[in-house]
Amino acid sequence: MYKIYFENRYIEITKNRNMQNTDNNQQIISYKNRKSFYKAVKDFEKDTKNICLLVQTDKAQKVFKQLKKMYIHIPAAGGLVINHEGKLLLIKRNGKWDLPKGKIEKAEKKRTAAAREVEEECGISNLSIINKVKKTYHTYEAYGKKVLKTTHWYLMQYHGNEELRPQTKEGITEVAWKSKEEVKECMKNMYSSLLDVVTYYIVSKT
Repeated sequence: MYKIYFENRYIEITKNRNMQNTDNNQQIISYKNRKSFYKAVKDFEKDTKNICLLVQTDKAQKVFKQLKKMYIHIPAAGGLVINHEGKLLLIKRNGKWDLPKGKIEKAEKKRTAAAREVEEECGISNLSIINKVKKTYHTYEAYGKKVLKTTHWYLMQYHGNEELRPQTKEGITEVAWKSKEEVKECMKNMYSSLLDVVTYYIVSKT
């Protein structure tokens, strides 16, 4: 299953054939061919009243690869960072709560990129990667071009007590350690594509 966010809206490509349309702001289609699929995606982009487009197919990976061809694809990596108190590292970027992340450089490993972005955006080091959490997908426009970003998320443990320093040139105005209750409040002002990632932390026993 692939869930691609368009700000607070999304396209879901899934093998689930049992979904029923119970919402006027939701559309369900069965994948037939590339041409009709591309038309459905373009219609979804234009119709902002449509909250989600559910695409049913037995070949989800193939259909997702077709979707990627409609955009400039950027691979990225980021960190779900927890300190010794069990608190989560959040940043505030352009007025919204976010997680540290950024583009993967050429020939750079995903894990390396994730740790580097945390260090650069938050001013800390001494990180150890525990495991990969998941991938997220979201779209946006940059310089008149449509972009699809795939972000690889890694759970990390922070072992130090360095002073947090926001990377202001990247639009980051605040970096903070947040408890689970504080994170739940921050989720009200967070990008939809991040909610599943942050929920991983919320439900963990950390």
